[in-house]
Amino acid sequence: MPPKEDRWNAFVEKTRIEPTAAGELDGLTFAVKDNVAIDGRAFTAGHPLLADRRASATAPSVASLFAAGADFVGMTQTDAGGFGASTQQTSNPIAPDLIIGGSSGGSAAAVAAGFCDFAVGTDTGGSVRIPAACTGLTSFKPTYGRVSNDGVWPLTPQFDHVGLIARNLEILTRASIVLIDGIEESAEITEGLCIAIEEDRAGLFTESIATELDEIAHQLKISGHNITRVTIPARQQIAEAHAVIVLSEAGKIYMELTEAERNRLGTAAIAGLRHAENLSVESVDAAWEWARAASDHLQKTLETIDLLLSPTLPIAPPHREARRALLGGQEVPVVVAMTILTCLANITGNPVVSIPNPLSHFTIPTGVQLMGSPDGDEILLKQAAQIERALITTTGEKR
Repeated sequence: MPPKEDRWNAFVEKTRIEPTAAGELDGLTFAVKDNVAIDGRAFTAGHPLLADRRASATAPSVASLFAAGADFVGMTQTDAGGFGASTQQTSNPIAPDLIIGGSSGGSAAAVAAGFCDFAVGTDTGGSVRIPAACTGLTSFKPTYGRVSNDGVWPLTPQFDHVGLIARNLEILTRASIVLIDGIEESAEITEGLCIAIEEDRAGLFTESIATELDEIAHQLKISGHNITRVTIPARQQIAEAHAVIVLSEAGKIYMELTEAERNRLGTAAIAGLRHAENLSVESVDAAWEWARAASDHLQKTLETIDLLLSPTLPIAPPHREARRALLGGQEVPVVVAMTILTCLANITGNPVVSIPNPLSHFTIPTGVQLMGSPDGDEILLKQAAQIERALITTTGEKR
């Protein structure tokens, strides 16, 4: 039975809506982030300015879940407008002293606390994968364009994705196939995958996470997979370019608000939009050049492998009140540390599954990102199951 009381503040609004039909998701419950529209429900994107707003229609992505038989349980908390990676107002049910992550932190909390089986979030720089990694859950960001963004409050339309967080990979796969309108049986995979594991030459990963990657590589190799190592160059510069583009595009979305209206947005949104006003045309153009080069390099890398494996986070989840974190020997804002490995997939649009590492030595198992080729979503979900099975073979149990 789910908890009666939301002591983690996972929800903006708890309410039940029955499915519109029976289908593949019969018996499963889900929640939806408060920036994805459900007719008549809260649609505030976390902004105080929009506190009384209600949606007038249901987003197609959510409608597909209702039509597949899933039961809705409520709207979940978000960093206002998607500006952030912490969802400060929401507690982590797994480790209350640690950050829940964001911006889909309420969705992760709802699943981790047992209110539902899976939850809808959005992902512009890692916003479903980060909170999933902070709570030991699985998550999925589809190929850009596989899921409609209609009915979604935008942050950066070129990078915005509707995604999912789930209790386990089996539930994640069932819900994801519905979300992308995919055909699971059409995905054929080989037994021995060619997996490239990211090598950290920039010193961004903590020693513990780097050690866990070595353990993963060893276990996958003895399970019959072909393991190579690759470097993703200029991770920091790519993340900086991503941030510039996000703020530039967000500035366009909010440009018609008056100064008084802007001051009633979320705190991080106010700060981000002020920063956006100072961006030069040259800096935005340069950021897009970095983004295009990073995308070209990644797609070329994926031509010779089945998938790329990297940590979801380069560090363990920080303390809930932390505003800065140590990354590569330097103190940086928490949002930088949390998004530096996730934002690339938003730039490139590739599908990504994040799973908790069964070999992890942390209380909350570290998240492992698996990135596939564009439109290879169904294949990637099956490959994720292969990798999970190989890693569970060592521990003998599924977390």
